[in-house]
Amino acid sequence: MIDLGDYKNKVVCFDSETALNRHILILGKSGCGKSVQMQRIISDLSQQGKTLVVFDMHSVASKEQIFPLFQDVIEKNSCEIDAYHNGISCDLFLPLTFPDGGVEKKIDTVGAVVDVLARAVKLGSGQRAVLRKAVSHVANTGEYNKLGLWAIDCALAKEGTVAAEAVREKLYQLTAHNVFRPGKLFLERGKINIIRLSRFDLETQRVVAELLLSYFWRVAVTSKFSKDGVYLCVDELQNLSSGKESALNQMLVEGRKFNTNLILATQQFEPKSTSLVQQKLMQCGLILLFQPNTAQAGILAKLVDSNDVKSWTKILQTLGKGEFVTLGPLTVIGVSVSKPLKVSAKIELEEKANVIYKL
Repeated sequence: MIDLGDYKNKVVCFDSETALNRHILILGKSGCGKSVQMQRIISDLSQQGKTLVVFDMHSVASKEQIFPLFQDVIEKNSCEIDAYHNGISCDLFLPLTFPDGGVEKKIDTVGAVVDVLARAVKLGSGQRAVLRKAVSHVANTGEYNKLGLWAIDCALAKEGTVAAEAVREKLYQLTAHNVFRPGKLFLERGKINIIRLSRFDLETQRVVAELLLSYFWRVAVTSKFSKDGVYLCVDELQNLSSGKESALNQMLVEGRKFNTNLILATQQFEPKSTSLVQQKLMQCGLILLFQPNTAQAGILAKLVDSNDVKSWTKILQTLGKGEFVTLGPLTVIGVSVSKPLKVSAKIELEEKANVIYKL
């Protein structure tokens, strides 16, 4: 169960056990309360001992942005990974070990690293071949364990070709900052792992976030998170890639199988988009619809109830800050509810925040 707010002064929770999956989508225009609701969910899951990873892009998870009501819980239960100054520790070149004890072949490890990097920085097929040669060299020499991601830049530099220089340039921000460094995966179980990315330029934030999501999915398919699960939290989802091969798409489709769950927030939803991620978002186990942009109100109302679009359009358009309409299985004071509800977290948040400020 995940606490969401109240309906007619009765506690509303997400019944994640009966949901299609545990993914949560929070949708609405800027300033409607999406980020605070994500903090509420993160705080509640943390108090249940769950493991979370928060991608702090655009300073959305900076200490100044945390709502007063949740500051104590989040600060007490979090650990920070300062990617800008210290890099991110992970066994990027370590072959995977599967549940049956089998170990991944080195050629497949190389292929996975190439695929993750090439997709994130959008390399062409010729550039992929150049990168593959460099990554193979790093894997064979073990230089990642000495130099981190910078080892790939060194290998490309030795090539001395125009094509290698072009790939070096594409990877420059990643290798110059040596974003990924040797060591065990940084993840601390039972903690809110906050990855600080906001000091990077916007494009580098996006690339690092996508690399991390891909790496998490690569690890997840070995059933590493199957027992206790992990929640990956991404605000401003619209900034990430949404293609067929993207980690987001794969997690949306198969995340439940490996207990890898997404908590996503975005301002944009394009139901007619060719993006597979946009299409799959509507399959999240729980969707919270905050006040939308005017143009999207009617579209979203159809998702709520296609037989009463007019009424739901009006409800969506008149939602206050901290109010939302739910799509997904709920409990209201312990009673199962499957129909859409207009839920409020606003009154409770304001009252508790005022108490905190007075203290």
